[in-house]
Amino acid sequence: MSPLFLKAQNNHQQFESIDSVKHGSFNPNEAHSFHDWFKKGHVSGLFRSNSIQTYRPKSEIFSAASGLGGRIYYHSAYWHGFQMGIGGIYTYNILSTDLSDSPETPYIPKWERQLFDLENPDNKHDLDRLEELFIKYRYKDSYIKIGKMLVNTPLVNPQDSRMKPSAFQGIWLDWNEGHRFELNGGFFNKVSPRSTTEWIPTNESIRLYDHLLDPENEDASIKTRGLIILGGHYIPNETIRFHSWQYYIDKVSLLSFNQIEYHRTKTKLGFQYLYQHSLGENHYLNLNHQAHLLSGHLKWINDKWQLSYNQTLSLTGDALKFPAEWGAEPFYTFISRHRIEGLDNINSKAIKIDLQPFDGWNALNIGVYGIHTRFGTDLKGNSLTQFSIDLQTHFRGDWKALKLRLLNSYFHSNGITEGSFLSEPIFHSQMILNYQF
Repeated sequence: MSPLFLKAQNNHQQFESIDSVKHGSFNPNEAHSFHDWFKKGHVSGLFRSNSIQTYRPKSEIFSAASGLGGRIYYHSAYWHGFQMGIGGIYTYNILSTDLSDSPETPYIPKWERQLFDLENPDNKHDLDRLEELFIKYRYKDSYIKIGKMLVNTPLVNPQDSRMKPSAFQGIWLDWNEGHRFELNGGFFNKVSPRSTTEWIPTNESIRLYDHLLDPENEDASIKTRGLIILGGHYIPNETIRFHSWQYYIDKVSLLSFNQIEYHRTKTKLGFQYLYQHSLGENHYLNLNHQAHLLSGHLKWINDKWQLSYNQTLSLTGDALKFPAEWGAEPFYTFISRHRIEGLDNINSKAIKIDLQPFDGWNALNIGVYGIHTRFGTDLKGNSLTQFSIDLQTHFRGDWKALKLRLLNSYFHSNGITEGSFLSEPIFHSQMILNYQF
C-alpha cells in the first residue's frame, strides 16, 4: 500500500516493504473459489484536492493551480496465496493561471505544472492513468509481486505531493521470515513518473523532467534495460536499525545507500552514507564519475516537540545524479521542495522542529524547517536557503479519514544563474486535502 499522506516528521525516511504485511494475520485461503476470489476483495482509495501558488516579488510574477481528483484501487481476497490488484487515478484542472511557455516571463510555473501533465501543460481533462495492475503470491510473511505497482524505497518512491505519484512496472520480492532480518528487491523496466500520464521505458524517463520543463534542454536517450533494486534490513534490538539499499541502473550507474540509527527514549542518532559510480560514459554521467555523500542526524524528543540538527556533506567533487522522476531524496536534510541531486560539493545544514502543541490532538504536527545549502567550487558564492512551515493533521470523529497538509515556504539564493528557476526570492504555498476510504 502506498503512503497516501506523508508525515512531516518522516520526510521520506521510510523503509518499509511496498506492502504493509501484518505478521501472523495472513490467511492464504480467504476465498474458497474463483468467484469468492473477486467477491471477497476490497476497494480503497482517496479523493484529493491540491492547490499550489507561487509568487516572485522581484519580478511580480504570480502563478497558481488547483486540481481535484482521486484514486480507486481494488484488491482481491487471497486464494491459495494469490491476490490480484488493479487501480487507477483521475485528475481535473479546476483552475489555473497560464501554465504554458510564455515569452513574457523567463520563469516556468514548474510546481503548478506538476499538478497535472508535464508533457502537455494545456491538457486539463484527459489526465487519467492506470496505476496498479499486478498479481501477487504470498507465503507466510513473504511475497512476490509482478506487474504495475507503487514502490517505496529511499530513492525510488511515489513522492506523493502532487495529483499523480510515480509508479513502476516490474517484479518485486520480499523475504521477511526472520522478522529481525529482511531482504527485498526487484527489477523494473517501465515507469510512469509523477505528474505524467503515460507508461514509458526506464531509459526514456531519465532526465525527462529536464526536457519537459525546458524543451531546449538536450533530449538524449540513455541506453539501459532497466533498474535493479536490492534492500537488506537488520534490527538486532529495539534501539538499533540498519538498512542497506543497492540501486543498479543497467549501463548507467551503481549506487549504494546505507543507514544506521540508534534510538533511545529522548534522543535519536543517525548516519547515512551514499556511494555512486558510473558504469559507462553517456549523456548522464561521465566515465569516472564517483559521488560520496555523508548525512548525519541528531534528534531530541519530547512529549510535545522534536528538535533535530541535520547535515549532508559531499566527500568528493562529483554530484549525486539519480533520476528525480523516480523519487524524492532520502537524506536527513531533505524537506519538501529542496533537492540537492545534481549539485556538487554539497554542504547542507538543516534544523527541523516538529510541534504537537495541543493535548488530545496528537495528530496535529506543525513543522518549522530551515535549511541552508552551499554548493559548487565557490562555496561562499553559491547557496540556497529555504524556510518552511509545514502543517499536517487528520481530523477526528466522523471526519477522521480527512487529512490536511498546508505547506508555506520562502526561498532565497545566491550565485544562481539569472533566469534560473530559483535565481530570485520566492514565496510558495500548497494545500492538500485527502479523504481516504
